[in-house]
Amino acid sequence: MKIAYETDAAPVLQWLPPRLSRSAPPYAIVTVARFPDSPVGIFSLAAQHIGCRAGMFVRAFTIQAVTDNTTALAALREVWGYPCTLGTIEMDADGLSAAVKDGQGQLLADASIADAKPIDPEAIRFDPVLNVRAVPSLEEGRTHDLLQLLQIDPEHEIGESTRGGGSLKLDGWGVLPVRNVISAVHCTLNTELPLARFVMPY
Repeated sequence: MKIAYETDAAPVLQWLPPRLSRSAPPYAIVTVARFPDSPVGIFSLAAQHIGCRAGMFVRAFTIQAVTDNTTALAALREVWGYPCTLGTIEMDADGLSAAVKDGQGQLLADASIADAKPIDPEAIRFDPVLNVRAVPSLEEGRTHDLLQLLQIDPEHEIGESTRGGGSLKLDGWGVLPVRNVISAVHCTLNTELPLARFVMPY
């Protein structure tokens, strides 16, 4: 599930690194996915991104993420730079409704798609993802030994796809408030997380 929505400019500018520029109007994206088959077993991943530009290229900068698998958590954080925390993701069997909660059971995001209608899979786009990979320092007076900006270009083979009316309620993820839902889509896909396409000092 992917829901894009308009949000406020001020928090977008506060969260975006200096090398990135905001879109106009400012928008954000929430994605929720279930992976029934992976090298680390079954897991789900929910993420909140800022729609932005790196030069002239459209990108999605990840600011928050939740997964429900501890092994996936370690890999997503340490290898791909997703700012994951451990929580729960409750997703309906049809994938059209999802609730994202933190480790204490507090609601972070509630997303749903109503009146979903089939669409051409070619109409669905997933932009390359930008993550900040951080390695904490054990040296007194230093917070990090390494800060890198990674671009991840997941490979997608998109199957059955639908579009409908999106509803998005953000509690713990309300730093980027919902002002207007732009689009809401759902699809099945085969995907693979590759190594970073670009790695830059942050």
